[in-house]
Amino acid sequence: MGENKTESTLRLRPIDLDETFTVQFRGDHVHVRLGRNYTLDPEMQNEFWSQVRAACDEHESRRVLVEGYVPGGERGTAEVVDAGQRAAVIPNLWLAFHLKDYVPNERSELFQVIAAASGVRVKFFSDHERALLWLRSNAPQ
Repeated sequence: MGENKTESTLRLRPIDLDETFTVQFRGDHVHVRLGRNYTLDPEMQNEFWSQVRAACDEHESRRVLVEGYVPGGERGTAEVVDAGQRAAVIPNLWLAFHLKDYVPNERSELFQVIAAASGVRVKFFSDHERALLWLRSNAPQ
C-alpha cells in the first residue's frame, strides 16, 4: 500500500502554544504556528526560514499560512527590512499571516513592500478562512 504524504511535520514535538514555532504541510499549503516564545532574533529567523523552505521544497508548494502569536518587542525599520528580505529565501512565495490580536500597521506595510521587491507576496488577515481563500485563489500549488 502507498503511503499518504498529504501532511508531514518537520518539527517533531507536540504543539505547545509556548513553543517557538512548528511547520506542517496541510494538503495544499505549508502551515506555520508561531508560539508565545517565538522571537525575531537572527538565529531563530534562520531556523524558521530554513524549515519553511524545506517544507515548501519537499511538497512543491509556495503557499504558506502563518498563524499564532505576534512576536514580542518593538521592531525598528532595519529589522523590518531584514525580515522582508529573509522571506525572499523562498522564490515565488505567497505568505498569508493570521496572528492573534494583530492589527496591520506601517511596519507590516513596510514588510510587504520589501518582500514584494523580492517577488514575495504578503498579506495580513484577521480571519483564518479568508487567509486560506487568498492563498488558494492566487498562489499556484
